[in-house]
Amino acid sequence: MLTTLPATFAEAEEAEILETLERWHGRLTIKLDSEAGHNAIRDNLLWQLERGATASLPLAAIVALADAGHPPADHALRIHIHRAIDDDSFAALPVQLRAYSQRALTRSPLSIGYPSNQPQVVSDFARDVAIWWFYDQILARWPQVPPLHSNQTRHSAAWLVALLFTRNGTKLSEQQVRRIIKGRSTHTRRLAEFLFGELGEESFGQGPNDR
Repeated sequence: MLTTLPATFAEAEEAEILETLERWHGRLTIKLDSEAGHNAIRDNLLWQLERGATASLPLAAIVALADAGHPPADHALRIHIHRAIDDDSFAALPVQLRAYSQRALTRSPLSIGYPSNQPQVVSDFARDVAIWWFYDQILARWPQVPPLHSNQTRHSAAWLVALLFTRNGTKLSEQQVRRIIKGRSTHTRRLAEFLFGELGEESFGQGPNDR
């Protein structure tokens, strides 16, 4: 006689949900660690650098970010400069980029990550995006699951996401996932404040190229 069958429909469905989440998690093409968050921000800044005069973020601001100790900006600038050197177009770079290349020669690339006493909004970027995605998928596919708070009969979507990440090496509680979900609407603002909050208006130069 089988003795391992779930006792209720809710338990059976929860087992199905977790099995599906694990399958989705295994198919993710991005890593959910701090390096993935760093790379996402770096690649966006690199894209801005490559757009030149049509960029929405001025070169002066990216240089200021790097000089302020933000690794994604430092790495984006180094990649952009190295590409220009490889293409024999270094002399055509804006003055600020050529000046940064001179400063970069005297120091190693900034290490990925931020001190523990600073906000980890960049380091947690990819993880948080994945949490939002899993949470949305649960509610869309299994609408009877409580969104944020577990009750006497069912675990919440937040609890299920927390268990998924904990099983895969990132320890999270239901409460922590709730906080991340509730913070989604302010995430862009908090990221901008962390990156640009201490930079004065002078850091944004006179135009996209600030030549």
